[in-house]
Amino acid sequence: MRKNTWRSHNRASVASHGRAPQLHRAPCGSDQEPHSRMDGLRALDVMSLLQERLAVLTGGRDRRGGPVLCFPATPKRERAKPDDYRRLLQYLIAIPCDEVREQGFTVVIDMRGATWSTVKPILKVLQEHFPGSVHVAYIIKPDNFWQKQRTSLGSHKYKFETNMISVEALSKIIDTGQMTSDLEGTLHYDHSQWIDMRLALEDFVWQAADLLDRLDDLQEDLSRNDFADDVAGSKHSIDLHAEMKKKIMKAPVEDIDLIGQRLLQRLSGDSNSGYDSGYSGRDSEASSVVANPDLQASVPQILQNLEAIHTSQQHLLQLWHHKKLKLDQCFQLRLFEQDCEKVYHHLFFPSLLPVTHTLVLDRQELCGVTGCLLSAEHF
Repeated sequence: MRKNTWRSHNRASVASHGRAPQLHRAPCGSDQEPHSRMDGLRALDVMSLLQERLAVLTGGRDRRGGPVLCFPATPKRERAKPDDYRRLLQYLIAIPCDEVREQGFTVVIDMRGATWSTVKPILKVLQEHFPGSVHVAYIIKPDNFWQKQRTSLGSHKYKFETNMISVEALSKIIDTGQMTSDLEGTLHYDHSQWIDMRLALEDFVWQAADLLDRLDDLQEDLSRNDFADDVAGSKHSIDLHAEMKKKIMKAPVEDIDLIGQRLLQRLSGDSNSGYDSGYSGRDSEASSVVANPDLQASVPQILQNLEAIHTSQQHLLQLWHHKKLKLDQCFQLRLFEQDCEKVYHHLFFPSLLPVTHTLVLDRQELCGVTGCLLSAEHF
């Protein structure tokens, strides 16, 4: 069955910014819908891993403009399994837009307060599942890191460059304004706020995609040439068409629009967005969201989804009115044919008038008798 361009356009899009549903993989600042990411993991799918803060995508960029992917120092790393890292990275790596992601991630693994045994699984997962996504991996070494351990690291063969580095030297690779405070940087990043924003974005994308699909299904219903062959059937078709109008008007277009507008306000740093997550530091949230280019890249997608929804509904209403006209014409034709049938029997079979309602006459013959040139085939 044919699907219209709204659905395919949205699916191609609705998580690059949502990508991990995917909110989709569109060039930065492009007019293409980002859906989307409707084809990937959602934050809900990896929520427990995100909350563990095993890896974070702060929105920071290295001096090349490549995205920075950080593995903060945390005791929870010791309990993490390779598949945990694989699923989490599958989600995080899909988030930046194509233009940024194609430059390759600069990975920063904070080994301070940890052991080499907790770092090796991360490098192994990167090597086995995401080697083409990594530009370079930097491991922040503890002050007491042994020389033989550095040698052990150098003996490993990875498809990406891997270096030990001090936290002080890291600023030569990544500007301090692009690093968070735990790396002695000044970039404001709140992980809970980031998760909350991702959930909101992805929920909007999925709701928008679902609504576009529903509108698409309504268009397919309107496109059917289901014109009845008698008066009763024509009247029934008109009644059903009136119900179709109610379905179109009941579609939650305004509700989705309101959700989208509030998201846009939050992304712009507007404290009057009406959103309340229970977090009191709205100014802090605004600065964190506005400064994050990965979150900001969702703005075009939100706008495109809102435009697609409104355009779809308006197009449906146009189709509805057009078909309403044809159904009314069909009804008038059936009434005319019915009258023709009565006249025909009155003229040629007057003795059968009490039972003429049981006779079915050839439509072409009727039109010949009355001189009518109309034909139901026009429908």
